[in-house]
Amino acid sequence: MTALRELRIATAQRPLLHGLSLELIPGQCSALVGESGSGKSLTALAIMDLLPPGLRVSGEGLSEVHRLRRAMVFQEPMTALNPTMRVGAQIAEAAEARGKSTDEARAYALEWMRRVQLPEPELSYRKYPHQMSGGQRQRVMIAMAMAQDPDVLIADEPTTALDHAVAHEILGLLRRLQKAEGFSMLFISHDLDAVQAVADHLYVLRNGECVEEGPVSQVIQAPTHPYTQGLLASRPPKDRKPLRLPTVQDFMDGHSVSGDERPAYPGGAPILEVVGLSKSFGGKAILSDLDLVLHEGETLGLVGASGSGKSTIARCLVHLTQPDAGEIRYRGQRIDGLDRGGRQAMAREIQYIFQDPFSSLSPRMRIGEAILEAMQVHRLWGTSSEQRRKVLSLLEAVGLPDPEEAYAKYPHEFSGGQRQRIGIARTLAVDPRVIICDESVAALDVSVQAQVLNVLNDLKDRFQFSYLFISHDERVVRYMSDRTMVLGVNSLRA
Repeated sequence: MTALRELRIATAQRPLLHGLSLELIPGQCSALVGESGSGKSLTALAIMDLLPPGLRVSGEGLSEVHRLRRAMVFQEPMTALNPTMRVGAQIAEAAEARGKSTDEARAYALEWMRRVQLPEPELSYRKYPHQMSGGQRQRVMIAMAMAQDPDVLIADEPTTALDHAVAHEILGLLRRLQKAEGFSMLFISHDLDAVQAVADHLYVLRNGECVEEGPVSQVIQAPTHPYTQGLLASRPPKDRKPLRLPTVQDFMDGHSVSGDERPAYPGGAPILEVVGLSKSFGGKAILSDLDLVLHEGETLGLVGASGSGKSTIARCLVHLTQPDAGEIRYRGQRIDGLDRGGRQAMAREIQYIFQDPFSSLSPRMRIGEAILEAMQVHRLWGTSSEQRRKVLSLLEAVGLPDPEEAYAKYPHEFSGGQRQRIGIARTLAVDPRVIICDESVAALDVSVQAQVLNVLNDLKDRFQFSYLFISHDERVVRYMSDRTMVLGVNSLRA
């Protein structure tokens, strides 16, 4: 066993991690849970000795940890893998770093590719990262880590970007490898369901402090700190649809949350219809003869695994992808063959909230200007001063604390949850009647996710539009939706 005591990390101006103590036990998994900025990834980087220059670090046992063989599996393998190298060569390179010859390293890489259950290892060895699925790329990352024969493996949000089924497989793989190889694992996540599946001991971090720790079952079943209670309560329940999800801040402030259920959808006329939609890429059918109907004032959930065609449907609806066959109707009129002017007019009616608002907002434009731009394109809301007032009212509607201050800031000055609120405000700027939410809360911490889901429901009640809510997270989809459709291999079912 290796123990870290009083691990502290600070800049010259302020502390970032306040005296964390944790144990790394061979054959066991310790988990760090907390929101963005809680100190989880800083702890991992300190253990890996990868902290950026300018940070001061201290702690008893840190030098002993640095003498151990350490490896790390990152959240997004596409950014961690070299796009110009075949994946097998990258795994072999990790083995060579441990002293193996070129031939030994290649054989060792193939062995680990088999053990992490990559299909056809010899063929996979020669592929580049972009030729593999997200789950396969994460298996490559695990194989690279295992090729280093680690004493300690750090898994930093390894399943956040994966759909539920693939994430479950990756968690099972990590657990099996740990039991077989006997290494210590530090699992970092904001997903308490994932933590329950893989960890033995849990540390809950908030603002750089450990507020609660203990065996996973104990902390999950009987949390003592309001922050932990809030994290657990923020997840949408499996069997109910409360009017509002509780947030961490509710628990920290001691506020009670109403247990009232959301009223049932009263029904309405069809607003958006898809008939016989088909689309292929590179000869592979992604969608085949699919039908769906979205009604006025309804939230229709669309759930499915990665690659099932969820986003392809959404892109067809907003004219970013041209279907091969089928019809798309808005209020009974076909919109799949519109000219440029018609598409621009329809863009006001059907809007899109993206998964990553940072990439959908120009880094060179102030937030107010980005929202104004949408109004100006469609010549909405009157004079420039009236448009500015509308922007401020939208920023207030999505829950940004100081709309005047936010108006003048750039996207990088906001947190992920705040940027998603800004993306929602920009969508509302053209007063749409249908909004497509494509994995719009997938990248958010569970507590921030609850806040954004509450905002989406509040706005729908206020503005009476319809949602097509797309996600791989079935629990979130079923909470948000009046009806849910499950997208499988070229098929859609209720």
